[in-house]
Amino acid sequence: MATRSERHPRLLLLIANGEGKQGVESLAAALRVSSKTVRRDIASLRDVGVAIQEQIGDNGQKCYWLSKESLPQIKFAYDEALAMMLCRSGIRAFDGTPLGEASETAFEKITQAIGPMERRFLERMLPRIHVAQVGSDYAAHGEILDALTLGIEENRATFITYRSNRSTEPVTYDIFPYAMAEHRGSLYVVGWHNDEEQVKTWKVDRMSDAEVTEIRFERPADFNAQEHFRGAFAIVTGDESITVRVRFTGTAARYIQEKRMHSSQQVEVLGQSLAEATFELTSTMEIKSWILSFGASAEVIEPETLRDEIQAELAAATALYAAQETNK
Repeated sequence: MATRSERHPRLLLLIANGEGKQGVESLAAALRVSSKTVRRDIASLRDVGVAIQEQIGDNGQKCYWLSKESLPQIKFAYDEALAMMLCRSGIRAFDGTPLGEASETAFEKITQAIGPMERRFLERMLPRIHVAQVGSDYAAHGEILDALTLGIEENRATFITYRSNRSTEPVTYDIFPYAMAEHRGSLYVVGWHNDEEQVKTWKVDRMSDAEVTEIRFERPADFNAQEHFRGAFAIVTGDESITVRVRFTGTAARYIQEKRMHSSQQVEVLGQSLAEATFELTSTMEIKSWILSFGASAEVIEPETLRDEIQAELAAATALYAAQETNK
């Protein structure tokens, strides 16, 4: 199936040439997609300002035509315009994908809506602000992202070809995609793994293919992406609630007071260079790497299992460096 970025120009051409006689079924047949996909594409185009109108045709069915009416101009204050343009820098990882193309269209409309005085303000300010570009490059994942989005929107089983961190070869299997999540510029899909019969999370970067099927699934009525990831330090979740308490010293103590790493984070200041942070999580896998990044400036107080794991990691690192010194 063609990607959204490929369908939209063809869809607009069909509507324009149809002169008010193209309905959902005829558009779907011409584009070789479902009627629901056509309706979704029309809604997406309307969302970015394309004035697609509808009327009842000679056959009594709803038909579409393009209106030349323009939308009212949106006025931005200086700080609002600057905030929007800074957001643009944060999604460069998705360039070349339907998501990236849609964002470019949206930001172009914003640029056109900004007045001349505000535009001159941006020309002065944007070179003076740096936004770090951290994240994945999804230029080669456009069709995969389009398929995953369709699977999520229409509750359709999706075959993915996936290579996990521990796999030597990619494996293809079907999943029920529930939702998508973003973390530090990388995209993840959470859903039901039919073979393992559990909810799992997959990183889009590790997918080499995704194909939507016609098989429908029923999304759990109580599933909520925000609630699902509440116990994750980033993306990885677990089944049991775990209290993690870490003592920070030196400059790390000030850092943890300035930086909020998790919604459950509670910080107690014990001294000028001493502080303890408490987190309520369901998995310690991701926070372990974060704690290790502080070296001797961070000490796990609880749970004991995490303290032992970090102690073992540090001991292994010490042994590695010691062996290298011996071999010199």
